Order: sequence, then C-alpha cells, then structure tokens
Amino acid sequence: MKIIVLLLIIINFLNAQIVVVTNKNSHFKEIPKDIIQYIYLAKTNNIDDIKVVPILSSDEKLHNEFCDKVLCKSPSQYNSYWIRLVFTGRKPIAKRYDFNDVVKKLNELNTIAYINKEDIKEEWKIIYEDN
Repeated sequence: MKIIVLLLIIINFLNAQIVVVTNKNSHFKEIPKDIIQYIYLAKTNNIDDIKVVPILSSDEKLHNEFCDKVLCKSPSQYNSYWIRLVFTGRKPIAKRYDFNDVVKKLNELNTIAYINKEDIKEEWKIIYEDN
C-alpha cells in the first residue's frame, strides 16, 4: 500500500500542471491555446493591439513539457523552428530565464510566462491553463 501511495505522489510530481501567467494588473484575460502558440512561435506579438513579451524558462524539464503540451511540438522541433527564424534574420535569439528572473520580469505589464501551477504567486493571474 505504501508503495502505491509513493508511486502516485511521484507520478503527480512528474506531471506538474503548466499554466501561462501574467501580472495581475495586465489587461489580458484568458487567452486560448492557439494564441499562446502563436505568441511563443513568434507568429504574433500582439493581443488586442497590446504588445506581448513572452518569457522562456531555463528549466529544461518545464520547457520541454511546455513544448509538448502547449505548443504541440517536441523540444527538438521547437529548437529547429527557432534556429530557422534566427538564421533567416526574422527573430533574434530568444533568451531563457531562471525562475527568479521570471518573477522579476512578471512585474512588468503584458509580460507572460509559463510556470508550474504550484509556483504561482499572488501578484500573478492565470491566462491559460492546460487541462
């Protein structure tokens, strides 16, 4: 019985729920998955004529899970996509931030970031939640 409980805890831990958050004072409400994909694939940088600043996590596990679950791409597909954008001159190299820097960046309005739901802070609001 103890082993089953331990396995359930481990499985729950490994499958952390990813959410996209922004500053609580941001004008953004809920954003659908396809728009989140467009933003993180650099196909758009505006929502309702408001410039969006997407933040990438340096946490490899979180980033890979975000790519798989939200962007519907493998991490290697995502990296290949960005390499093409950079080498064709359409986009600069995207910088990744550790969690402490993400916290600082989210103090700015209209900045969005993906995090584990368990890490959400009081001053943020969820604009996308993968079910």
